[in-house]
Amino acid sequence: MIKYYKDLYLTDTTEKNLSKIKRKLKLGAGMAGLFVITLSDTPGDMFNIMHASMFKIRRIRHLDHLVIGLAESRRKAYEIVGRIVTAHHERTGGYEGIRDYFAEGKG
Repeated sequence: MIKYYKDLYLTDTTEKNLSKIKRKLKLGAGMAGLFVITLSDTPGDMFNIMHASMFKIRRIRHLDHLVIGLAESRRKAYEIVGRIVTAHHERTGGYEGIRDYFAEGKG
């Protein structure tokens, strides 16, 4: 099941089309240029940047995903991850616990 972080990190384009994007992700409809930033399932990793076409696969779409951000290109997705890491460092003074911060629903 796809869950969304309450304060999603978005670009201008994804912010304008957010409800449409959420609906299409839920249905598994294709979105050629969209990248989804989720929490990683792999211990030691913080985030996954996945192309939206991955959500066309029913098995992947029905797994638990916490979406942290949405971007219209891979470059913008990397910029969002940079913003997330920078904001966490300013908030806590370190880089530890970034993944746990989102997993616990803080923020």
